[in-house]
Amino acid sequence: MNNKPRVSIVRCTTYDLDAVEAAIRCALEPLGGISAFVQPGQRVLLKPNLLRAVSPERAATTHPAIVAAIARLVFEAGGQPIVVESPGGPYMARWLNAVYKATGMYWASEVSGVPLNEDYRSVNVPHPEGALLHRLDIVQPLTEADVVINLPKFKTHNLVGLTLAVKNLFGLIPGTTKMGYHSKLQDRSLFCEGLLDIYTYVKPALHIMDAILGMEGEGPSGGDPREMGLLLASPDGLAMDTVCAALVGLEPTAVLTTRRAVARGLTSGRLEDLEIVGEDWEAVRIPNFRMGIEMPIDPGLAKGPLRAVLQKISSGEASQGRKTGPLARLSRWLGTQMVAAPYAGPKCIGCGFCARHCPVNAITIVNRKAVMDLSKCIRCYCCHELCPETAVELRKPWLGRLLSRG
Repeated sequence: MNNKPRVSIVRCTTYDLDAVEAAIRCALEPLGGISAFVQPGQRVLLKPNLLRAVSPERAATTHPAIVAAIARLVFEAGGQPIVVESPGGPYMARWLNAVYKATGMYWASEVSGVPLNEDYRSVNVPHPEGALLHRLDIVQPLTEADVVINLPKFKTHNLVGLTLAVKNLFGLIPGTTKMGYHSKLQDRSLFCEGLLDIYTYVKPALHIMDAILGMEGEGPSGGDPREMGLLLASPDGLAMDTVCAALVGLEPTAVLTTRRAVARGLTSGRLEDLEIVGEDWEAVRIPNFRMGIEMPIDPGLAKGPLRAVLQKISSGEASQGRKTGPLARLSRWLGTQMVAAPYAGPKCIGCGFCARHCPVNAITIVNRKAVMDLSKCIRCYCCHELCPETAVELRKPWLGRLLSRG
């Protein structure tokens, strides 16, 4: 018997609702259909990526046609779906309603009948199996769901490489509480360990990836739309993330969440350990896909002792050694040189949104323009991700640019 995790890939080049529904049915068929995941009477939480209030054409959010199509299938199976998401910003009606409107969720609700969450409560829950986070702050509706269907958007992400199935579940941490998680998990590897703890707590039954129109470049919100023409489905989010990375020419462990999952034994991160059905993945690979500025460091670009230091920094292990002394100081300085820093670009209007949502209060508004204190900045890139004007630019210091040259 084949026990390999299964990932289904189908072509879909349009967001026409009927075409999307047909494509999702096709993707689910080798997985047993929607009835393999939803039973009559079950409450089904649909978790799209609704990063912030932007139109679907920007490719920063899960398209409403994906949400409407899967909601129809859940209703057909006798389930009771609800759309639940907590985007960046306050977890409150006025903010979330603006996100629902801009991202097309009101349309998805109208054409499918799926309700949009209006419960803004949160709850702290135990997670004894967590490797790092043994208690989690989550949105209340998650505790009331029988089934979770994860609906991520295929995008680059300046912190973890790609934001895929695992990263999308961070949206179940309520509103500005995310700032606290960024603050206490400042190291990128620790942040990804936290994401994996959220993933192992939520345990989605099904993941459906919106890769019809993805985002390349400076994601997750400031990149460029990229036509990909694909939908993916899998009951295993880490298997899906492995395939997605390969589709754009990456080693799966270049995605930091996958790398940490391999270290924890949650996945092998190898394509040969998966069963890929539907389209031949090599035939639908996306050529010349542009990653964001914050890709993992290649220590091979450096020589001698510097290479060893960079290896520690890139793997997130430097912080486990000495906290003081020349090597520790050098490691911290090199760490700041190898990652991009945020700056307010010419589109900044001084609205203050980034300052209000910086987890370490590293941003002030001076003369109607955001000013980042890089000595406080933890490089979480919340400002870049959430800026309503996409005005925050990421710039890598000269040493980082030098060592990144191919």
